[in-house]
Amino acid sequence: MMLYILRILHVMKTRNFFIGLFVMSVVGLIYVQYQFLRVGLNLAAVQFDNKMGEVVTDIREGLEYENQLSFLLGKAITQDDSYFRLSIDSVQDASRFYLNDFVKGVLVKHGVNSDFTYRLKNKDTLVYLHSPEVLKSEGKVLSYPVHLEGYLPALKDAPVILELRFSDLNSYFMRQLNGLTIPGAIFLLIITAVVIWVLKGFLQQRSLITVTNEFINNLTHELKTPVFSIGLATKLLAEREDVDKKEVAGIIRVQLDKLKAQIDRVLELAGLEEKGEVLKRTRLDLAALLRESAEEFEGVAALEAVDFSTRIPEGQVWVKGMKSYLKNVTDTLLDNAKKYSADPKRIVLALEADDKYARICVEDNGIGIPKEDQKRIFEKFYRVSSGDLHAVKGYGLGLHFVKRITELHKGKVLLRSQPGSGSVFTIQIPLI
Repeated sequence: MMLYILRILHVMKTRNFFIGLFVMSVVGLIYVQYQFLRVGLNLAAVQFDNKMGEVVTDIREGLEYENQLSFLLGKAITQDDSYFRLSIDSVQDASRFYLNDFVKGVLVKHGVNSDFTYRLKNKDTLVYLHSPEVLKSEGKVLSYPVHLEGYLPALKDAPVILELRFSDLNSYFMRQLNGLTIPGAIFLLIITAVVIWVLKGFLQQRSLITVTNEFINNLTHELKTPVFSIGLATKLLAEREDVDKKEVAGIIRVQLDKLKAQIDRVLELAGLEEKGEVLKRTRLDLAALLRESAEEFEGVAALEAVDFSTRIPEGQVWVKGMKSYLKNVTDTLLDNAKKYSADPKRIVLALEADDKYARICVEDNGIGIPKEDQKRIFEKFYRVSSGDLHAVKGYGLGLHFVKRITELHKGKVLLRSQPGSGSVFTIQIPLI
């Protein structure tokens, strides 16, 4: 027992070490990705400034001399309505949109697709024109003033400044870095998924090794009993002449049957695991099969003072299956009910049927199964270790075998149990 506990502690320490190493690796990758992102944002900001330098130059040159746009802007900022047949408000509105399109074209030309606004103003606070759009965010605003030269300042006889304003540039920079951030995030998720998969497989393998060792130990213990009994019986035959040979032969036969049943169980389970559905199912009467199992179990129940009863309909219940396996399933459930029931033992074997399914029910008044163990009770090699269950020897194959055979018959196993109130196992199989 102490060796088993030390083995579990060793597995837990190993698991915790690898989990910690994995978490540290993921955190390290995230930190490296963050540093790359910071460097990328800084480079994007520098690149944006360089582009804006070219934008400022192109805008200044585009408005330096008189042309259609600068002429319209001149009329708007001087409020001269003598040339157009429109009101000065209409001239200013047209000027705002034409200037907005001009600036946007220059920005796109240099690869700047960020939202912007502008103000055409003097060097103080007087604003001649402003962009049709407004900034969505009033937080941090980045401003690029364009000091115009030539035609427009000469009209006003004063400095004229076109102030370009940008907000939320971090979002713009992030969009520019999508080619770096998105693949990085995807690769990080892939690495994380692969490491989790490998770590899970490693831990399952370690757990399987531990469980397999326990299985071998329990199986060895189970095999010792019939071997010891057979050895004792043969010794009696060899050393004593007055022994009842028929009685000793009966003991040997019973122990050989137990030994053969345990070996067959392991071999059958191995065959099912390797080949999947190997059952050659045929049409059979499930009611007749249960009556046969009940008749055999009645003798055992009488010897061990078990109150055994049945509820099996008189008619026939037809299913498609393999008789030997379904009988083995029923016998396993009955044997478990006998093992895990407290005195006075009471077991009920019932068969129910509706339009679609037949249900084999085995009910006992045993110690029950805790709720947290009910989901795992059908796992291979799993045995409930709480309560009094440790007093019953076994190696955790019975219920796993029951579930596998039921599934190969296109059915399912249902369990209803409460600690201290017994259990009801139900095998549900489709009718034909």
